[in-house]
Amino acid sequence: MKTLVLGLGNTILCDDGAGIHVADEIQKRCPEIDVLDASAAGFRVIDEIIGYDRLIMIDSIRTRKVETGTLMRFSLEEFNRTLHHTSPHDISLFEAFEIMKSHDEKLPGKVIIYGIEVEDTMTFSEKCTASVEKAIPGIVDTIIKEQSLH
Repeated sequence: MKTLVLGLGNTILCDDGAGIHVADEIQKRCPEIDVLDASAAGFRVIDEIIGYDRLIMIDSIRTRKVETGTLMRFSLEEFNRTLHHTSPHDISLFEAFEIMKSHDEKLPGKVIIYGIEVEDTMTFSEKCTASVEKAIPGIVDTIIKEQSLH
């Protein structure tokens, strides 16, 4: 199964870079897996995911319903239906998927979205908050194990 790990975020806005930091760590531990970092989803990256069987997206979210550093897993449909408003990177992703499907593009048949509960996405900093930073190694381990990336 051809897999792409897509880390979303902005690495100069504190916890907003968590998805990219996790994707980069996955790349270091699983160099055979394709990894892409992006500051926005939707039409800006849709061409990059064509031809993959599985897409694993990792992004920061802020629900304020769980502890900072908590990893949540969603299908594309679940994320679109319940949480898409919590991430600034997914605004046109779902529309892009639908448009590309209508043009018979080969989009991934399996899309998994991991959201990392974060605390601060507004402060200019290349470092995540301590609670998110502390959670990253465990998050990387969980994603590699759940998705059998080794």
